[in-house]
Amino acid sequence: MILTVFEISVLISKWVIYLSVAAVIGGTLMQYLIKGQPNLGISVAKYTGLGAVLGLIAVSINYFAQVGAFAENGLMGIFDAQMHAFLWPTQVGQTVLWRLIGFGLMLVASGLLLHKNRYIKTFSAVLAIISCLLIAVTFTFIGHSTELGLLAQGLILIHVLIIGSWIGAFYPLWKLCSTDDNIVIKNVMDTFGRLGIVIVILVLLSGMGMVWMLFDSPTELFSSNYGIAVTIKLCLVAIILLIAAWHKLVLVPKLTIANPSLAKQKLQKSIGLEALIAVLILATTAVLSSVLGPMSLG
Repeated sequence: MILTVFEISVLISKWVIYLSVAAVIGGTLMQYLIKGQPNLGISVAKYTGLGAVLGLIAVSINYFAQVGAFAENGLMGIFDAQMHAFLWPTQVGQTVLWRLIGFGLMLVASGLLLHKNRYIKTFSAVLAIISCLLIAVTFTFIGHSTELGLLAQGLILIHVLIIGSWIGAFYPLWKLCSTDDNIVIKNVMDTFGRLGIVIVILVLLSGMGMVWMLFDSPTELFSSNYGIAVTIKLCLVAIILLIAAWHKLVLVPKLTIANPSLAKQKLQKSIGLEALIAVLILATTAVLSSVLGPMSLG
């Protein structure tokens, strides 16, 4: 299968959208976990702000690439007024609108997040949460969940929020390991580890629920392109879960005992590996939603 320039643009921009969603949701969570760490707070605020900017750009590129693909008139197709008039009132246009609003709110929130005035800080935190919810809800507007009903849409919403919180926290956690205070690192990692138990349970439940709805038979996980891609994604998630367990049970406890510097270095490298695998998971998800689909089953 040969992809057109527009199809490749849709695929790559969708991948960047997923990365941006993870950054804003995970960054918002980490702002709560690292209270009392102003330097790290600045880094996380910049991280969420960058995620918001990339989200705004990627959403725009994704929309214009879809317009160009439908217009079938080369590069000038992205300016096709008739195609814009056709797509904008649809779920595609509404998704674009609300994602732009969501990422725009997060950009404002990230700028206000470190303000000294506590009322402004509270306002920015509320704005960030609203932004995360708005962006997550847009994933229920399009795709397979719209055909499968409210239960599927609820699972998608939970899945996006939880996966975003988990994957989006990897960079702030990696950055945290650059600080000198091992006690702070251990406390944050312990808190994240406790949250991780809830995250893992919700990821597994929502993921299994969606797989159950999308496939008629378990054999389709191995007998179709879509099923194989889903299986690869599940395997990557399993690897991250194993690494997370190693962090919780082995590396984090060593931060305050013999040779803590070595344990911190190993933890930082391990989190970096988690982040790399997470990028691959989001790339696989972009392929699943752009190139493959349940309609290809069987």
